[in-house]
Amino acid sequence: MGAKEFDPTADLAACQAMAEEFEAYLKSDVLYWQMDTARPGPRSPLGSGDQLPKLTIGGFLERARRLQAALLSPAQQAALDQALRRFERIRNAQRPRYTTRVLHDLRGRLDAWAWFLDDYIKRPNDEAPYYFARVRIRLAIELLLDELADASQAQELKRRLLALDERLRADWIEGAFVWPAALAHAFPRERFWWLYGHLKQPE
Repeated sequence: MGAKEFDPTADLAACQAMAEEFEAYLKSDVLYWQMDTARPGPRSPLGSGDQLPKLTIGGFLERARRLQAALLSPAQQAALDQALRRFERIRNAQRPRYTTRVLHDLRGRLDAWAWFLDDYIKRPNDEAPYYFARVRIRLAIELLLDELADASQAQELKRRLLALDERLRADWIEGAFVWPAALAHAFPRERFWWLYGHLKQPE
């Protein structure tokens, strides 16, 4: 299970930094953009670590989605709104490069999710407890697919995700929301079923 309370500090710091560097990121050929490590962020209950994470589109989207679900102070909400507006403006101005980068990010995250499921099959007792943190990958995949809408390039990737979801369901136990309960309202169980439960562990 995840933390009982959600501290938005680290996710908000990451989103602000990602929005600031997003234009330079899209103009580059780098998929995992190292942001300014001189601006450390505090630890998050969702595991973002001691310093700013690398910038990816999926990383921005999944953090922003949690922040939009959280109860923020007026100052925090203003900072999030500013980051979202900057992200959207740059995305709309550079749509072809954005779509290409989304596809690259999506392929990489599908690989990472498959590797996690592979590791779980090999070492279920070791890997299952980390599901609540690793499932951030699955959320990023979902949100990246939303960004592609019905683009023809996404169809093969959607089929791959369906196959990975079938693998997950084979060892899935439905249960409580994996992250702080205050965020659950933004992630309805019907769509985000993989955020409500855990992986089996051998007896």
